[in-house]
Amino acid sequence: MVLRRPYAFLIKHFRLIHLIITALFAYLAIRTRDIYVYLNSVIEASTNRYSAPDYINYGLLIFVVLSLILCYVIHWLLKYKDKPRRIYEITIIGYIIIAVFILMLFGYMRGFTSEIVDNKTIRFYRDTLSIMQLFQYIIVLAMGVRGLGFDIKKFDFGKDVQELNATASDSEEVEINTQIDTTNIMRRINKSSREFGYFYKEFKGYIITIIVIVVLFLGFKGYNWYKDKFKVYSENQYVGLNNMISITGSYYDTSDNNYVILKFAAFRNGRKEQLNVNNIALYIDKNKYLPDKTICYKYNSLGNCYKKQYISNETSNYILTYKVDKLNIKKAFVMYTDSFDEVYKIKLSMEELN
Repeated sequence: MVLRRPYAFLIKHFRLIHLIITALFAYLAIRTRDIYVYLNSVIEASTNRYSAPDYINYGLLIFVVLSLILCYVIHWLLKYKDKPRRIYEITIIGYIIIAVFILMLFGYMRGFTSEIVDNKTIRFYRDTLSIMQLFQYIIVLAMGVRGLGFDIKKFDFGKDVQELNATASDSEEVEINTQIDTTNIMRRINKSSREFGYFYKEFKGYIITIIVIVVLFLGFKGYNWYKDKFKVYSENQYVGLNNMISITGSYYDTSDNNYVILKFAAFRNGRKEQLNVNNIALYIDKNKYLPDKTICYKYNSLGNCYKKQYISNETSNYILTYKVDKLNIKKAFVMYTDSFDEVYKIKLSMEELN
């Protein structure tokens, strides 16, 4: 098979290709910016999570692939002409990471309409996306400068095309062997591995520094997310953001059935409202129980039953009662849901009611 070398064509359209790359990367930056704004809106108002399908667009990955192909083509040209190509290597690696992150983010967002969204997790995705946006803006600027041919002294982009020096050999016909030569393939793979090794040795300090910063940032965010998500509170600790509650005592009664009684204090930030007691769920082992108002009167000696009283900014004390199948006081806790993304686990230290 006889083909014509593409180098002359690539040199002739060097700036145009960069403008196309810039347009693709700019579109990706705009779309990821929209997702960033949307994640912020979900953090501010939980009801916005139902709009998630409007922002899940796997077609963005097509733009990533097209952009990376063009970047690789330019990298291939510059390698043939023995010109600096580090920016393209950084771009290719960076956008591969971005593509993987977008896949993870879309998978996470698909659960918005059917599951409770953890506030710490969504903040982690939002903060990571903001870092990737900064990277995208830098790459869009760099590719745009090359596409427009600005003469920046440091990079000398204005002379890129002239320095590539297209010759007749760049478009001459060459014979291509269509048979697969595994020996040559392995030789090229080994050569690429060696070149990557040289690149790593030359910029080892920068690469290690970037990796350490990224690992520390992700580790810090991951640790905070894990600590907050799985944190267990104890009795007499206040939890919540809007309606603050504290379990001030917990008791069990087995005189004629299995009952659990909770004493709690509550106040509210803002105007007074009623408390949804179904958000104070009792768990014994893996069994969930909701308050039973029909038996609360039996334990009036412990406090006032909560019956839709208004919660204000002044602390009030009430009791809730639960009828349970069986007791296991060592595995008893309360899950308090203050909002769809704020859930608090409170370990109970129950005492037997005399």
